[in-house]
Amino acid sequence: MQHNVFPPAELEQRLAKTRQAMQESGLEALVVSVPENIYYLTGLDHWGFFACHVLVVPLQGSMALACRAMERITVENQVDNAEFYGHADTEELADYVINALADRGLTSARLGIEKRSLFMTPRIYEMIIAGASSAAWEDGSGIIDELRLVKSPLEQEYTRKAAAAADAGTLAAVDAIHDGASDYEIAAECNRAMILAGSEYPGFGPFIRPTTRLGEEHTTWRGDVFHDGDAVFLEIGGAYRKYQAPMGRLVYIG
Repeated sequence: MQHNVFPPAELEQRLAKTRQAMQESGLEALVVSVPENIYYLTGLDHWGFFACHVLVVPLQGSMALACRAMERITVENQVDNAEFYGHADTEELADYVINALADRGLTSARLGIEKRSLFMTPRIYEMIIAGASSAAWEDGSGIIDELRLVKSPLEQEYTRKAAAAADAGTLAAVDAIHDGASDYEIAAECNRAMILAGSEYPGFGPFIRPTTRLGEEHTTWRGDVFHDGDAVFLEIGGAYRKYQAPMGRLVYIG
């Protein structure tokens, strides 16, 4: 089943803007590993980004997406604008990135690589640089990030849908808070309402905790029972097509 988050025309426009920015920076290709940037250019929408993905973006010709071989079917169903390079879990991702560069005649080119990436480990980075040692490497961080700051009408629509789901989840959580309620009950009602309102899996939380743990920024439900006089902190984030819409609220009981 096809799952195309963005129409081809929008993806083509994004790629054209990316290539223009690359050209202005004097780059012949950009090695991308920030998941949000890969999503922005390809529409690949899945949970597999916890393992490093690398998108090779040349100034001309087809892009190449290197990631785990097990993602082949997902990529085939979702990505129409990049050639797939799938590595086995016993193989090195960097070797496939080098192959993709070599196939495009770029191993001696002026290349940008995203250094500000949480998913490209030092090992992968060093192997890519060593594998194309004849290339002139530069930091390509921020090129695509800046383009993403301006949201298209479709992206704005997705964000509004995420916000509507976050609103539904927040209201359900508030209604579930009462003397004797556990944070499990509140979380369950919040998630149920948010998902039924159209939210996909959120990028975080929801965070539901007593004010005694208010400073624990990223902890959530874990078995607390609330009583009259308590205050409950809520930070709910709806998501639609990976676009997030968080909102926070403090609720007093009694």
